[in-house]
Amino acid sequence: MYKIFHGFHLVEAYQDLKKAKRLAKNQTVARCIKLTVAITLSLILWLLPIDTFGIEGLTVIEQRLISIFIFATLMWVFEAVPAWTTSVLIVVLLLLTVSDSSLWFLTQGISTEELGQTVKYKSIMHCFADPIIMLFIGGFILAIAATKSGLDVLLARVMLRPFGTQSRYVLLGFILVTAVFSMFLSNTATAAMMLTFLTPVLKVLPADGKGKIGLAMAIPVAANVGGMGTPIGTPPNAIALKYLNDPEGLNLNIGFGEWMSFMLPYTIIVLFIAWFILLRLFPFKTKKY
Repeated sequence: MYKIFHGFHLVEAYQDLKKAKRLAKNQTVARCIKLTVAITLSLILWLLPIDTFGIEGLTVIEQRLISIFIFATLMWVFEAVPAWTTSVLIVVLLLLTVSDSSLWFLTQGISTEELGQTVKYKSIMHCFADPIIMLFIGGFILAIAATKSGLDVLLARVMLRPFGTQSRYVLLGFILVTAVFSMFLSNTATAAMMLTFLTPVLKVLPADGKGKIGLAMAIPVAANVGGMGTPIGTPPNAIALKYLNDPEGLNLNIGFGEWMSFMLPYTIIVLFIAWFILLRLFPFKTKKY
């Protein structure tokens, strides 16, 4: 009997293996098709006569940039290769095709006026050492260190304790703690961590109560709002800070502390408004959990 059962087990394992191989093969074929589509469309845009675009004054360099832009967009959407691979590939393509150090045969036989203004290769490579990129890296490393060491979980427990057991204040606690973490960690990581703490609370609340919905909604809302409090809270903040401090632009010289001094009060106000709205839309059936 055992031998028969063991035989069935081997058959099932073999079938699962065949299914996995078939799935992997299908995924490979799908990726190849997506990659072919992205390359083909980009090459068509690259090789089309400039007059076809209908843009007056369009140069060869600008046409190539349009082609690279479409290629990058399709690659990110199709996910034929990892997103970071596409990002690195874009830099390589820019260096080889539109920079002042591009491949010689891509500029040969084209007049300067028709070719257009090439991009300095140093300005392309400078993006790797951009202060905003360094700011991102610092924030990511801080988040990873806090997660790996377990500090984020420990701090979350300590910070939630003062809010007691009253439902409305527990909701406020989750909102404020999530927002604080989101100021320094990624919104996604913060939401995932805080939803873990939320699970035991949801089990205690009535199954048919709206309060559970309010608590669940509070996490993503607070994570997004809290991210506005610091320049590293969310990538758009750092990008905005870059252009606000650009010497050739507004040149406002806004620092980390100045950003927080302006945005933190606004963030706190929005968080309390969110708390009030969630309480009104999703009232708790029980005052305590």
